[in-house]
Amino acid sequence: MTTDVKLPTHEATPAERHARRTALLVAVPILVALSIIVLALLPAGLPVWSAPVIPPIFALGAYFGMTRRIRTRRRILSRPFPAEWEAVLQRDVLFYRALSEPDQHRFRRNVQVFLGEKRITGIGTPLTATTRVLAAASAIIPIFGFPEWEWDQISEILIYPSRFKQDFGIGDSPDHRTLGMVGTGAMNRVMILSEPDLIQGFRNPGDKRNVGIHEFAHLLDKSDGTIDGLPVVGLEREAIGPWVELVRRKMQEIDDGKSDIDPYALTNEAEFFAVASEYFFERPGVMLRKHPALYAMMSQVFRQNLSRRMMRLAREVREGRPRFGRNSPCPCGSGNKFKKCCLGKTGG
Repeated sequence: MTTDVKLPTHEATPAERHARRTALLVAVPILVALSIIVLALLPAGLPVWSAPVIPPIFALGAYFGMTRRIRTRRRILSRPFPAEWEAVLQRDVLFYRALSEPDQHRFRRNVQVFLGEKRITGIGTPLTATTRVLAAASAIIPIFGFPEWEWDQISEILIYPSRFKQDFGIGDSPDHRTLGMVGTGAMNRVMILSEPDLIQGFRNPGDKRNVGIHEFAHLLDKSDGTIDGLPVVGLEREAIGPWVELVRRKMQEIDDGKSDIDPYALTNEAEFFAVASEYFFERPGVMLRKHPALYAMMSQVFRQNLSRRMMRLAREVREGRPRFGRNSPCPCGSGNKFKKCCLGKTGG
């Protein structure tokens, strides 16, 4: 028997309060304008009952339409956080384990909202709780420094059973090398992730590779309309020039064989940013030591200073991820053995 995580009562966020104020600012003028119009048309034969009925109906319709997302999200957050999701986070997401309890609470809420609002679709592979939660964690980690962030740039994640080609073909052929992709054109607002590589990215947090974070870094980059390696969402205007110069210098170091940054970063500036994002979140202590200027700039881009978590991160990278055997206490906190609790549900 599992024990679901109980989340505190939902409190209105600044974004929700702003949405309600905006809806009222739209609904009230509609109410006033329609009331004036209806009263003016009454002498022309408009039914008397329409005066107290038509304006409020349209005004309420506008208000409820504009606040629909708030009500939907409240319903999502009113549900208990599934114990098997907590087990996945505790077992596989080092970033989550290194957070304080209040931040873990916020992370769980973000997971719940993401999985409640976005589609995760398995293509030729059954979806497990592990895959779904890790896909959500990939989205949340890069924007954790932006509490009011909305992932409006994506509506669905397609999970492939293996790596694939640029034409989306899957199989075991050596030319199937793509781990993840942000869709364009007809595939706009869609992301594709290789399931084995998504899982491996979280279960080996010391290799500076995480395809989920990589692809969501691209989406963060795209928030200004283009994926160009210039993440203006987190950069002050005066920092753009230094960022461009820093990227140029770091790419030259890679080209000269004087850097430990993955050479795939040489593909273009956009890939440099995505590769550097993987490095930043997986090995922040190493980046700070070897690339202090890049670490400082990435901290600014993501509005996250990981130095507070470096000791925990370094220890877990050194000792390895927690081991949960079949007879171990379940990481969801239920007190039951893992095999009798979340093992089957997580697909772990």
